[in-house]
Amino acid sequence: MTVAPQPIRLPPIGKLITIGILIALALWLVRAIGPAMSPFVGAAITAYLFNPLIRRLHQRTHVGRAVWILALYVVVGALAYLFVQFVGPRFIVQFNDLQRQLPSIINQVQAALAANQIISLGGISFGIGRIEQPVLDFLAELGRAIPELVPHLFLTAIESLLLFLTYLIVTFYFLLQSDQIVENMYRLVPARFRDEIRGLGGEIDTILASYIRGTLLLIPIMALVTYVALTILGVRYALVLGIATGFLEVIPLLGPWSAAGIAATVALFQTTAPFGWENWMLAIVVAVTYFVLRMSEDNFIIPYVVGHAVHLHPVLVLFAILAGGALGGPFGLFISIPTVAVVQLLLRYIYRKLVDSPELPFDSHPPAQLAPAPTPQRQPETAPPMPQLQTADSGR
Repeated sequence: MTVAPQPIRLPPIGKLITIGILIALALWLVRAIGPAMSPFVGAAITAYLFNPLIRRLHQRTHVGRAVWILALYVVVGALAYLFVQFVGPRFIVQFNDLQRQLPSIINQVQAALAANQIISLGGISFGIGRIEQPVLDFLAELGRAIPELVPHLFLTAIESLLLFLTYLIVTFYFLLQSDQIVENMYRLVPARFRDEIRGLGGEIDTILASYIRGTLLLIPIMALVTYVALTILGVRYALVLGIATGFLEVIPLLGPWSAAGIAATVALFQTTAPFGWENWMLAIVVAVTYFVLRMSEDNFIIPYVVGHAVHLHPVLVLFAILAGGALGGPFGLFISIPTVAVVQLLLRYIYRKLVDSPELPFDSHPPAQLAPAPTPQRQPETAPPMPQLQTADSGR
C-alpha cells in the first residue's frame, strides 16, 4: 500500500514553539561566544551609520559601492593618523601628568572635606559628613582605575589585530550589501503586510538614525568646545578633560554633569589659578561654563544635530539609563535611550493591533511607501489609460 507524500505543515502552536526555540538558541549563542561578537556588532553599527552616505554617492556618481567604501576607509584612516600624530603626544603627556597628580588631588579633597564639615550658603548651613565617604570612595576608585585604563582597553596585541581586521572586513561586506540585506528581511514578511512593516521599519530607522548619528556628532563638537573653553580659563589638562567630556556625552543625563564635576574638581585643586583668581572662584567659573555649554547644547545643538525623533518622559530616561547600565555596561548606556524609544513605538503599535485600531503610531507622518495615491487630475492627459501602472506609480 502506497502512501501519497505530503509536505510537513506545522500547526500554529508548532510555529510559535519553533520560533521560541530559534530565538532562545540565538540568544544563547550570542551570550556563549561573548567577545567574538564585538567586531560584528561594531561592523553592523558602522555600516548602519555610513550606509546613507555610500548609497547617496553611488546613486549620484554611478561609481560602484566598493570604490566608495575603500575611499571611506582611506579618508577615515588618514583622519585617524593625523589625530594621533598631532593630538596623541600632547594627550599622553597630560594624561600621565594627571595620573601622577591624582593621589595629591585625592588627599586635598579629603583634607578639605575633613576641615569643612559644615558649609554655609546664604545663611543656610548644612553638613557634608554624609557625602564625604561616597566622594572619597569615588575618587579612590578613579585613582585605581586610571592607571589600569590603557592596558585594559584591548586584550592582547594579536587578538586586537585579528578583531580589528575582522571588523574591517565585515564592515566592508555590510556596506556593500546593506540594501540587499534589508530588502531580504522585508521579503520574509507576507506581501500583504509588507507595506505596513516597511512603515514601522522606517519609523524605527528615524529614531535610531537621529539619535545615534546625532550623539556621535556631539562627541567631537562638545570635546572641541570644552577644550577651547578650559584652555581660555587656564585649567590644566584641558585636552584630557575636553576629550573625556566629549565621550561622556554618550551617557545620557549623568555623563555631562559628571564631566562638569571632574573638571571643577581639577580646577579647584590645581596648583595655580589664572587672572589672579582663587581656586574656588576658578572652580565656580568652570562649573558655570559647563552649565552654559549644557544649556546651549540642549537648546541649539541637539535640536539641529539629534532632532526630536526621540520623545521620552524624564522618568523613562532615568529607567533607561539604569537598565542599560545594569544589562549592557557602557554599551548599554549608549544604546539605552534609543532602545527604550523603539520599544515604546513597538508597544504603541502592538496596542493598536490589540484594540483593532486602524490608526498606526506613524500615521501622523507616513513614509513614502504609505503615501496616498495622487488624484487622477495630476496624470498627463496624453498618457494612455494604464490603470495598473498608475497604481504602481502612486505607491512610490
